[in-house]
Amino acid sequence: MSSTAILEQKRSTVEPRRKVHLEGNTQSVNGIIRLPNTRHIITFSIRSSSLRVWDLESGVPVGEWKDEGNDKGVFSIALSPNGTTVASGSIDGAVRLWDIDKGKVIKKCTGHKKIVWSVCWSPDGGRVASGSLDHTFRVWDVKSGNAILGPIQATSNMPAFICYSPDGTMIATNGHQLNIWDANTGERLRTIQGKVWRMAWTSINKKTLLSIMDGGIRKLDTTTWTKTTFLKGHKRLNKILLSENERILASVSHENTVQLWNLENGQLIGPPLRHEKTVKDMAFSADGKLLTSGCEDGCIYTWDISAIITEAGLHNLLSDKNVVNKSVLNADVTRRRAPKIEDVRRVPQGFFDDFSTSRDHHGDLTTAPRQPTHISRNPLNWAQNFVSGMLRKHDGSNIQLPRVVEVPLTAGKPVLFFYFQVYMQSHVDAEELSRKKEAICKLL
Repeated sequence: MSSTAILEQKRSTVEPRRKVHLEGNTQSVNGIIRLPNTRHIITFSIRSSSLRVWDLESGVPVGEWKDEGNDKGVFSIALSPNGTTVASGSIDGAVRLWDIDKGKVIKKCTGHKKIVWSVCWSPDGGRVASGSLDHTFRVWDVKSGNAILGPIQATSNMPAFICYSPDGTMIATNGHQLNIWDANTGERLRTIQGKVWRMAWTSINKKTLLSIMDGGIRKLDTTTWTKTTFLKGHKRLNKILLSENERILASVSHENTVQLWNLENGQLIGPPLRHEKTVKDMAFSADGKLLTSGCEDGCIYTWDISAIITEAGLHNLLSDKNVVNKSVLNADVTRRRAPKIEDVRRVPQGFFDDFSTSRDHHGDLTTAPRQPTHISRNPLNWAQNFVSGMLRKHDGSNIQLPRVVEVPLTAGKPVLFFYFQVYMQSHVDAEELSRKKEAICKLL
């Protein structure tokens, strides 16, 4: 090999930031979840019935979750939108919901006759959809664990993968064609021709359904249900995953690689991320700067996506601008009459009398303080009248405060002074404020 070819090969290789062999693990890492705001990950192997928690940096086991009495392997896993619950699908056909803090099963949903191949949370976290090797999908209520929909025939001879739309109203399933279903009724809404394996659904700009389809990654505009961009350059695809801000797509190939894509223009980002064995699953960090991949060799790879993006001159792809825009795009901008506010505490009459208004030579309205007014010889009576005027009953009449009794106050409790300062500081001139403060402080 020439020196030029060797140099080119080095340039086309990205080394992982960290490669960790999970301590004591002798099995493939078939699924992986990154827990938010921690350095912990959850993994599973189809040969084990438990979920295992690891320290991502050291590879040291932190915990192991088991459902007593179950010895069937886990086959799929997904984290709830609020990050508190894990849904898992198992070889025994059950969907289990795990409490992250307790590491225990809190709901067990049964009904599928074969392996639960995929699980997916609704955007509001109230439902979990499951797809099975029995070619059906079901939707489960998280609180009760009961089935809401299904079984619904999704495929003819393929395991069912499912994907919720961003607004939770539709469900996409794979097969020899892409099927779109009403998430509440189970009615089939649309069928798009073309063999589909996995899907991912974006929520920004034009809502786009991404699918492993026709030997590549197909973008489908769900506002018109037309096929748009076709992403080519990564072969034998098995899985796709969106970054949190939905600007970067990662795809997994059976050729032991992960490839990054720029979703804004459909172009590849950097060279493939190479692994020693088949990649089984992957997970972005919440900020999109790191990608963790689980491999058949029992290792966890961590990739510095931020460095790859920056080197490609695409640092803007890490911006969370589109995440903020989600709330703007989903905002209800319907014009409505302002609601009537009940039981408002009224400002007492004469409260702003310390100011007078007039117009200057330009005709603009100006405000000026009046001459300081005389404060009551008994400041406590003045304060009582002030508080009484601020508080009113529902019918608008004054609340009568108890008779003033002059008693020594405990030092260090300037409650009246604070109340006085909040309401008066911005409404009287400095000299008047000083005199009133001095009067009140004599009580304290």
